[in-house]
Amino acid sequence: MAVTIKDVSKDAKVSIKTVSRVINNEANVAEETKKRVLLSVDKLGFRPNKSAQSLRSKRSFIIALLYDNPNKSYLADIQSGIFKACKLTGYNLVVQECDYKSPELNDTILEFVEDLKIDGLILTPPLSDMDDFLQDLDKHQIEHAVIAPSTKKTESLYVSSNDYEAAYKLTLEIIKHGHKDIGFIKGHPKHSASNLRFNGFIDAIKIHGFDVNNAWIKQGNFSFKSGFDAGVEIFHSDRIPTAIFASNDSMAAGIMKSAHMRGLKIPDDVSLAGFDDSPIADEIWPALTTVKQPVEKMAHHAAKILMAKFNGLEEANQSKEFKSELIIRESLRSL
Repeated sequence: MAVTIKDVSKDAKVSIKTVSRVINNEANVAEETKKRVLLSVDKLGFRPNKSAQSLRSKRSFIIALLYDNPNKSYLADIQSGIFKACKLTGYNLVVQECDYKSPELNDTILEFVEDLKIDGLILTPPLSDMDDFLQDLDKHQIEHAVIAPSTKKTESLYVSSNDYEAAYKLTLEIIKHGHKDIGFIKGHPKHSASNLRFNGFIDAIKIHGFDVNNAWIKQGNFSFKSGFDAGVEIFHSDRIPTAIFASNDSMAAGIMKSAHMRGLKIPDDVSLAGFDDSPIADEIWPALTTVKQPVEKMAHHAAKILMAKFNGLEEANQSKEFKSELIIRESLRSL
């Protein structure tokens, strides 16, 4: 037989009304009580009747993730974090790929929200940096949270990470290993993280008084291919850097391939670093020095504060910056 709200009430030793308030993420439920109810929900496998809930609250219990990002690992982490938040609150997630360059983007998304009765949106870069798009969402009173905006002055709910600081620290670590001739592969030009990481790199180079060789600075787009193409260009130069810092791990892996094809060994001939600590960073050899960015935790928090806002909870105001950490592996050696 199907588990009912009465069964959860009995197992958690609380009233049916309390269980209902927890399931609907309403305010004024003690944290300890909430945890006990959610444990019972999970233990018994209770699934709320979404149709009934929707009729009562005029909600669809659906949030949507909007993305335009070629990095599958990044997207997988984002989805995983949101799914975990949805599991605790009974919401469902739909994923919608967008073309940020499309002149019809605003109308397409407004129609999408209306057709599926979406309760709220979570936006990833570069969508999270498009002021006109965000203002249009506000105009139509569409609730949303953004991941990694370029400025924390945004009026939207947001989560971010310390991209500038992390890139700065990783560059200092490369310099600490004795490197002065360092190349850099930029990320997608429309992603705010790309500029923050590049600026962190440049400032760390300049503070040591080193020259920036523009022949070793290449534009990528966060894809493996763009990293490979950048590596081909750099390794066919008359003089190559002793280390290369790529704006993400996928591009670093592409550089590694181009180095091997050129007969160069990593890290003996060229040290290499990436960013994100995606699965590929520890799967390739030599394993990649990188920055571990808590993407899954960021996405989880974005979903959490968005859903809290639906219910007018204080937690809805808790936008947050997450800290990254350096992961030093075999691809970086001392000179």
